[in-house]
Amino acid sequence: MRPLGAAQPEHAAPTAHWLDVEKPPPDVKRLLLLIGLGGLSWVATYVGMLELIQANLGDLPLTHKIIVGFSCAMLMIMIVWLLDRMFAPVSFGVRLCYIAGYIFLSIISVGFGFGFYWKVLESHGTATRSAENAIAQVQGELFAAATRLGQLQSTLDQLTTISTEKADKERTAGRTCPNSGPGDGPRRKMRDDDAARFKFASDFVKGRISTVKGDMTALDGELQKIVAKDPSIIDPRSGTRNEFLRELGRKLDLTAAGFNAFRGDPQLRQIRTELGDRAERTSFPDGRGGNLTCPDPQLQMALRGVVRAIEQLPALERPHIAVVEGSEATIEAFRRLTTAFFELLSFNFPAADALQSRSPSAAGVKPAVEAGRLDAQATGLSKRDYVPLGVAVFVDLCLLLVSIGRPINSFLHLERDMRLAERGPVLPILARFHNIHSDDDAVKYFEVFRDVIFDVGGDYYVAVPLMIPDSAEHRDELEREAHRLANLCYALEGKGILKRPLRPFGTGFVARQLRRRGSKFVQCYGSTRPPRYLRGWQAFRSLWAETPEAPGPAFKVYRFKKGAWPEMILQAVMRAARDNESAKGELGHPLRLRADGQDQSAQLSLPSPEAGGRARAEAEGAAR
Repeated sequence: MRPLGAAQPEHAAPTAHWLDVEKPPPDVKRLLLLIGLGGLSWVATYVGMLELIQANLGDLPLTHKIIVGFSCAMLMIMIVWLLDRMFAPVSFGVRLCYIAGYIFLSIISVGFGFGFYWKVLESHGTATRSAENAIAQVQGELFAAATRLGQLQSTLDQLTTISTEKADKERTAGRTCPNSGPGDGPRRKMRDDDAARFKFASDFVKGRISTVKGDMTALDGELQKIVAKDPSIIDPRSGTRNEFLRELGRKLDLTAAGFNAFRGDPQLRQIRTELGDRAERTSFPDGRGGNLTCPDPQLQMALRGVVRAIEQLPALERPHIAVVEGSEATIEAFRRLTTAFFELLSFNFPAADALQSRSPSAAGVKPAVEAGRLDAQATGLSKRDYVPLGVAVFVDLCLLLVSIGRPINSFLHLERDMRLAERGPVLPILARFHNIHSDDDAVKYFEVFRDVIFDVGGDYYVAVPLMIPDSAEHRDELEREAHRLANLCYALEGKGILKRPLRPFGTGFVARQLRRRGSKFVQCYGSTRPPRYLRGWQAFRSLWAETPEAPGPAFKVYRFKKGAWPEMILQAVMRAARDNESAKGELGHPLRLRADGQDQSAQLSLPSPEAGGRARAEAEGAAR
């Protein structure tokens, strides 16, 4: 066996450092996946955030776009870093914090990513379907109104013809009323008045029918532009159809408002009132102050149908067109996502598809019209919205899966702790404490506190002795130290370091605390309690004579502020160590580094007892 300290043979291989371990080669595929998925998530988050800001503030300058891109880049780097730390060898509590941070940041990333993907995948189709449904809704209601108006006109034309024929028959043959003879009398005049009234109402309804059909034709032209994807409806500045869709929405509103105005037109109401009164009348003035009776059941039944047709003309609802292209798409996506989120929190899920499935198809309304009405009421996410949401979640999920696939070595945590421990500052700190406590001159400045400090309930207290007994050994020195402590405490009181305790301690309690710590300010009193037999004799003697009172310890107690006493000791020790090292020329760091940057074993300048004794002897000889 080669003795310790012997030279190493030349042919022997050099000893490897304990950290010179073989590291596995980097996983290139995993690195590429992280870069690609992170970049894809950054693009989606950046575009979604930028579109949302621009939808509220308009076009941003280049500087602001760079700031938004940098913010999204920091967000993605933070997500990747949290994923790396989640699967690193850390404690359970720290891993929970990483998981909470990852979930929060991932929700932000998924939200903006959903806005981007919804704009790319669904915004154009949603706007097209919304416009088609709105046009179909108005056209359907206009068609129903035109059909009823056409039937109304046809009925009025028939009534006009019948009344004209009965007027001619009344003139030539009579018998249109009970017991009426031929002639040009009040009955013929009544029939002519009915024909004129019905003719006027028919012409009025006919004019409105042409207007309704013209509106239907105009809307059909707009619908054909949308279906054929006419380039003329695209705004060249923004590249979207938002302006066309807004203009189309205004046209639909005006069409609906115009027809609703016709339903409430005073002239139509007057026609309805007159026809209703004529349907119920059977007695008419004869022009000579009397009345004649002329019931006509056929005419009454037809007029009642006309009145009901006028009353039941449909009211057109103003349709809603979703203008969700361009930057508006991000706002719509966030509206749907947040609505679905709050519905999830309230356990209420009335999605758009569910509303459409509950539409009253038996109410005589066309499905396309009803779908257009429900489109404006759609809340939350529809089935088609889950596609862009799934894409946004898929990117972040892939990042998570790539991080899960990273191999975890159980010894990585041990290696990290060993590296940190090798470079730790504990040994130099202990060395400085050792050096300063080896110097008697430095220790005497703060060693006196050890005899007056005690702790109760986590707080540190200092007990300043008020008197020293005459019988104490080295009384003058103890009294000088007591005076020095008292003056120091007087100076520190009120400066945020010392203050009076909230509840005073008894002298016996303080003395017991200091006696347990071997305080010389308590030991100087000796054993103040006499033996048992002497205590009995003194108690018996006190019946007829006074017993001399033995002197006892007395203290004035202060309480240190939280952390003040440890900080005071640390500063005193370290300042004394610095002054001591300065005097001895030993200001070098106790740890030396090798030239190649690796830690060498600690080389501490700890003086041996023999060297310290020789140094003190030489100092005393020089002083003499």
